[in-house]
Amino acid sequence: MQLGFIGIGVMGRPMVLNLLKAGHDVTIYARHPEKAEVQEVIEAGAKLAPSARAVAIASEIVITMVPNSPQVQEVVAGPNGIFAGARQGLVIIDMSTIAPAVTRNLARQATEKGLYFLDAPVSGGSQGAINGTLTIMVGGEAKAFQKVRPVLEAMGKKENIVHVGPSGSGDVIKLINNMLTGTIAAATAEALVLGVKTGADVETMARIIGTSTGASWQLSNQFPLRAFNGSFQPGFMTDLLYKDLGLALDLAAENETAITMVALARQLYERSRAAGHGKDDYTALLKVLEEDAGIEVRTKQ
Repeated sequence: MQLGFIGIGVMGRPMVLNLLKAGHDVTIYARHPEKAEVQEVIEAGAKLAPSARAVAIASEIVITMVPNSPQVQEVVAGPNGIFAGARQGLVIIDMSTIAPAVTRNLARQATEKGLYFLDAPVSGGSQGAINGTLTIMVGGEAKAFQKVRPVLEAMGKKENIVHVGPSGSGDVIKLINNMLTGTIAAATAEALVLGVKTGADVETMARIIGTSTGASWQLSNQFPLRAFNGSFQPGFMTDLLYKDLGLALDLAAENETAITMVALARQLYERSRAAGHGKDDYTALLKVLEEDAGIEVRTKQ
């Protein structure tokens, strides 16, 4: 298919590479075309366009993967955005994580123009994007979902690509997922710091807890890969998780629902950002707690 892709970053770069490997023609727009990630996908065969509008003109389907709601609104509905260059029947797939209300508004505008707008946020982090094994939760019209499913399968694990309901449903479920991601990771970091402070070995704790009732994906995957070795190389940046927890709090306020633990966890990530870890993996929250306790949570190797 003739595809467009907007947002060539930590997630977007490997997603475009996987689309190219699957045989699709991909036209990209990047706000910072000088970045190494952009040059890499161009060398792999992607074509660079000067605007989101130009991407839409060249494409049957356009995918966006940008940081937040304002950027999605800009590249979709801005004066030189996708809407400005879209032909009838174009499908826009927003794979960012944004406010469900913004998604629903853009979907209404798309329908009025004879277009389709799907919200299709992902889970799996940068490693899932590289491996093409992302979980993709899709909101919007089922007919459009069926049309784009082969494209999504180039980026995600087939059995984990799910149409979850009407417009905005994908964003809602992604925010619920990230509420759990943030709170579980924060609780895990606090527990490990206390364990080390009182003399427990990191590897022993991880092994025993991993087969006990305190087990989690965070402890089995994210902490060993990003934190225990001290790298904190971003699979999912602190800034982005902080943003998503804020969106969850906004959604809760709109629906008059208290999410107290999320609010507390977000305060910890705010401390981490203030300490300069915004671009690090979200497990860098551990460093702030380590400094408080005067210890480090590291494996021997």
